[in-house]
Amino acid sequence: MTPPCGHPLCALLGDACSLATGLSRGCQMGPRAGRPLAPEVVDEVRAQLAQLDVGAPRDAEERERWRAAASRLAAIFRREARAGRGLLALADPDDGELEPELRARLAALCRRRA
Repeated sequence: MTPPCGHPLCALLGDACSLATGLSRGCQMGPRAGRPLAPEVVDEVRAQLAQLDVGAPRDAEERERWRAAASRLAAIFRREARAGRGLLALADPDDGELEPELRARLAALCRRRA
């Protein structure tokens, strides 16, 4: 089941939208330069994505591990967005900070589906 927000990560968590930042997307006073993500943030995202293996969880323990990793990834996503850093920038194929498999997993989990 996909929630109204369309994020697959939110579907994993069963929440309405776990990626909502609570910030307005209104005027930001002109273009802003992208702020780089700290290396430790990239490492933490990498670790959480590694926990969210491809395929469905096989048992209750694995399901709980997935839920914890998904919840932590959503928290990182919100924190970085509030600081003006977009976590989805790591999913950019030209970025190079994440391995291609993890980039694809991040995009698949955090981009809205129509």
